[in-house]
Amino acid sequence: MNAFNRIAEPALFVQQLYAHSLSIRQSVAMTQPLTEALLAEDHERVWAVHEQICRITDEVGQIKLSLYAQIKNMHFHPTGGYAISQYLACQDKVANSAQEFADLLVLRKTAIPIELHADFRAFVSHVVNVSRGATCLMQGLSPEAQTLCADTELGGLPDPVREVCDGKGQARRLRRKFTRRVYSLEEQLDPVAIMLLDNCCAVLHQVADNAEHAADYLCLMVR
Repeated sequence: MNAFNRIAEPALFVQQLYAHSLSIRQSVAMTQPLTEALLAEDHERVWAVHEQICRITDEVGQIKLSLYAQIKNMHFHPTGGYAISQYLACQDKVANSAQEFADLLVLRKTAIPIELHADFRAFVSHVVNVSRGATCLMQGLSPEAQTLCADTELGGLPDPVREVCDGKGQARRLRRKFTRRVYSLEEQLDPVAIMLLDNCCAVLHQVADNAEHAADYLCLMVR
């Protein structure tokens, strides 16, 4: 049985679920202007974007409470309650990791060597694209929440399921590549900067990894 059949108003629930997913996507997307501000050493801009991410995280928390209230009696459903709660848990981790990335960048004024800029941008861009793909899956839910259908509105992802699946593991490879570049320049970087960048890599990888897991649970929810 489709998980959503056990919810009183499935169409409304899906709308809220999509609003939750979209807010998380917006939070993750903000990591790009945050990164650009860091690379430009525009620390005022770093703080401004950090504040935007904090506000979005608060919005996500409010929507999440409403969603959990609607599924509290579904946990013994064979797939439904478990899949939905796990999906929300993964999305929580995505939002928390995006927030943690922002928090790390306001800890200190860190100058990033220009040799690292391209790899850092590539890593962040991939993480944002993974989150975007997971949101496309959510937007692909039909109004009746019965099936996943092709997305035609976000442009460039005609098969969001395949898109997310094909990208699995790429974040890990980009993380390794960037980390190698960081340590190749360790004579130019102070130890605290290296530690900071290493932590940034870890939380960005968590964003991508949990977005992929969320997509897996979303597919399970509509089987």
